[in-house]
Amino acid sequence: MGGTTMDEVEPNRSWPGVGRVAGYVSAGALLVATILYLLDATNALGANNYTFSGGSPIRDEAGYWVAQFAHQHDILWDIIARDTLFPLAFLALIVVALAVRAVVHSDRPDAQLMVAFFLVGGTLSMLSDLTFLGATDYWRVTGWSQLAPTNMVAAGRSEQAIEFLTRWPEAAGFVVLAAALVCLGNLCRSEAALPARMALLSYAEAALLVGIALAGVMHADTPYDVFSLVTGAVVGPLLAFWLGHHLGAARAKSAAGPAPAVI
Repeated sequence: MGGTTMDEVEPNRSWPGVGRVAGYVSAGALLVATILYLLDATNALGANNYTFSGGSPIRDEAGYWVAQFAHQHDILWDIIARDTLFPLAFLALIVVALAVRAVVHSDRPDAQLMVAFFLVGGTLSMLSDLTFLGATDYWRVTGWSQLAPTNMVAAGRSEQAIEFLTRWPEAAGFVVLAAALVCLGNLCRSEAALPARMALLSYAEAALLVGIALAGVMHADTPYDVFSLVTGAVVGPLLAFWLGHHLGAARAKSAAGPAPAVI
């Protein structure tokens, strides 16, 4: 009987500690990656200021792509850093979801769906970011101005195709992650192991992620950047940090054990 009890309790004692670390990692990675993205999106690191001459369309487009590749080469550190940190944040979120499931009634639909949605949504989002990193093969080399205009246009459009490939997986990943956050919010409202006040923050993050997905597929750059700022630099890190902190506190309380009975 004693051995069976230990087998049942030990996983719950271990998972909160894992969840605490994962929550902190996710919060930090998401915050830094979002800041790096916004530095690029707001042209704080420079911009492609190529001016079309109005001459040959092929030469003008080739000139644009040469300038674009040169700009991306200059901020390559930013691109690689953020699109490495974003997948790390999503991976850590999956671990947090597993830790949350370990401290609630794991047979509940919300608990199981939360883990499934975090896994699927996080994987899609990671694939989107890692696919975008494929374009760095174009940006890390120089000398593009030496290419014939037609070849440069072909290279530019090929790189653009890589960026297009990320749009729908990113949108789908964010919508699925939003579903996971709704499940998390439901658990916060019904499970004593989670703070009820976290439900509202979880629902807000879900709504913001849907907003990013819609703005992305509609090519609405300004709303996309605004939603990204609020989601990735404020609400998302706060939620992940809060979850990690709460799980860590639960672990400390569990480790302390019950107070000895006084006879």
